[in-house]
Amino acid sequence: MRRVLSGSSLAGLLFLPAVIAVAGVVGCTSSASLRAAEAGRFDELRRTLSDELRRGALDRDDARAIARAVAEGEIARATPPSGAERLRELRTCARTLEDALAERAAGSDAVATAAAMILLEAGISDPGSVKRYASEAAAGRDAGKNAALRALEARALVTAEDGAARRSRMLDGDQEVRVSALRAAAAAADPSDREALLEAARLDPYPLARTLAIRAAGALGGRDVVLALRDIWTLSDEPGREAIAEAWATPRALGDGGRAQLLWVISTQRGAPAIAAARALVREGGEGAGEAISVLIGAIRSSQSRDRVYAILSAPLADPAVRSALVEAQGDPDEAVVFAVHSRHVDAPARDVAARERSAAVAWLMKLAAGTSTRAVLARGVLARAGIRAAVPLLERDLRSREIPVRDAAGAGLVALGEIPRAASLLADAEPQVRTSVACAILGAS
Repeated sequence: MRRVLSGSSLAGLLFLPAVIAVAGVVGCTSSASLRAAEAGRFDELRRTLSDELRRGALDRDDARAIARAVAEGEIARATPPSGAERLRELRTCARTLEDALAERAAGSDAVATAAAMILLEAGISDPGSVKRYASEAAAGRDAGKNAALRALEARALVTAEDGAARRSRMLDGDQEVRVSALRAAAAAADPSDREALLEAARLDPYPLARTLAIRAAGALGGRDVVLALRDIWTLSDEPGREAIAEAWATPRALGDGGRAQLLWVISTQRGAPAIAAARALVREGGEGAGEAISVLIGAIRSSQSRDRVYAILSAPLADPAVRSALVEAQGDPDEAVVFAVHSRHVDAPARDVAARERSAAVAWLMKLAAGTSTRAVLARGVLARAGIRAAVPLLERDLRSREIPVRDAAGAGLVALGEIPRAASLLADAEPQVRTSVACAILGAS
């Protein structure tokens, strides 16, 4: 059942579930680390985690309970102005933290509004109740000046009856309100939004808003949209053209002129837009798929570095000519290209890559991963996601890094490899971003 937000009554409604949830967590473990996590005493948590890890007294269930306590504490203690962004870092584990987010949404500040938005976008809250919540929250405040509340209300405008209000919000002076309205339009899939979406795709000054409008219009499909996007193509920058290519590949656009436009792109354009169009044609199959593969192979061999990497990651490994082009690229002087090839070989299913190629890729990435460069950090992540346990000592070394992104990546890598108790040491990190990221990773692990 989806949660229904109801303003100030929310905390009372959630009191019993919250007590039950906490009782369940305490039932898993009553360690000193859990008690420190619940109290937000991170210096103490750091010491107790170290001690429990050294004694082998911390298992996966303990780590999960501590991760939940840390994340719930971050939600409860979040305050403006940074608190709203702190909560957004927890979006990937919103369902696990539903009760804590709902209790925080019962407040009356910007963090409460952010919590309500997370619940809505996670599909936990009902859009109708969110509209009522936004209306109640705006009472006594100058709602016209509260962009966060307007954005929350706009995101909930997902029915046909909301159409006029939704289209009005697409013209709001605040870009976040417009973005929320465009996301709502994508969910609504209302043909009455077509002209407003195309207008936003042409004229909105915010690049993300233009991209969202293109995608929402493409999902509506139809010949008029396909032709209108062709006109917008001439006005668009490269990311916009990539979005248009993807829009032409949507089910309602592909058979109504979209495929013809994608064929035009791969025959007349270059760079990322052509690669996006080729990728779409390969994915959809049918007319033009063979020509699209040739475009991707050509991009792997001759484009600028960024486009070559894009093509490497897009080309179908099931095609023998693609596999040959990737093997050829292993000897390229551009390390970014070689890194992309080896990463693809490690990530791909075993049926699509020869065992010798995968072994060579693992060896190359392991050598790179031993270093300290940004690409070395990325290599450790690729190896971890592929289940290469030889990366564990390198990731453990990163737990002590002074660099926040390095520690963050180390936590994600250790969780991916099942080393959850080891990753749990970062739940006491001095940087909240690391604590929340690792807590979410642990809570999301099976």
